Amino acid sequence: MGIEWFRRLGRNSRAQTEAHRVSGPFAQLMRTARAIAEVNPRGLTDLVRAIVRPHQADYLLAVAEEGTDARPDFEERSLFGEEVRRRMFSDAGDFRTVRLPEDHFRIHLARDPVLPWPWKHSSYVSTLARIGAGKVDPADTWNWHHSGAWRQDGNHRVALWLPWGIGFVQGGNHSIAAGILAGEGVLTPAYVYDMSYLFSEIYADAVSYREMGTDRKLGPVISERLAALFEIGRLMHEKGFPAFHESIAIAQSEP
Repeated sequence: MGIEWFRRLGRNSRAQTEAHRVSGPFAQLMRTARAIAEVNPRGLTDLVRAIVRPHQADYLLAVAEEGTDARPDFEERSLFGEEVRRRMFSDAGDFRTVRLPEDHFRIHLARDPVLPWPWKHSSYVSTLARIGAGKVDPADTWNWHHSGAWRQDGNHRVALWLPWGIGFVQGGNHSIAAGILAGEGVLTPAYVYDMSYLFSEIYADAVSYREMGTDRKLGPVISERLAALFEIGRLMHEKGFPAFHESIAIAQSEP
């Protein structure tokens, strides 16, 4: 499942009608995004959260429902599909991005779209049972059954992608999943990548990724939702992100 979950949601006949292009999920999500941006562009962050949350929920539940290795390792660079992933690398194979200062940003696990990959059932059970302020039993003076409130440690590594504000967990998957589900925890990302250079090279419609300037078809989108998510990033960039994200992150860095 994982990305395949998105694929199933967005899979449509490649012989789509013009009516679907106008009224399908991609078109409707983009109408919603533009309407939000007209009122207040900062609201686009919440729309991104709404789009990402079902995928986050699938990964958070899978190991509980299906057991160890319920989902394949999540590769964030493949989120938007192969055509976009290729554009993330130079001819020499180097990851193309602009890194921003990590200490300018905070990720709130209770609110922000963070994608962990909990994979081991025993670790999932242990972290969900023990981590969280609500699991503290005052009568348990030896702290056998809880670890207290969630707190960041050196095992927690999250890459934050702007302008979307999506966090991809690269270390500490089980404890970060526990923080998300407990509704608590603030962390500083290990990496912050500004991916907005992609918007000058490629764009998406309901069916395909295409080359900017030439409109040359590069390949199919893997789901209309993800294609819309990509284009919402363009709209966020045009409206001034990641500057908005940076100021929001700093202003709300403390509970």
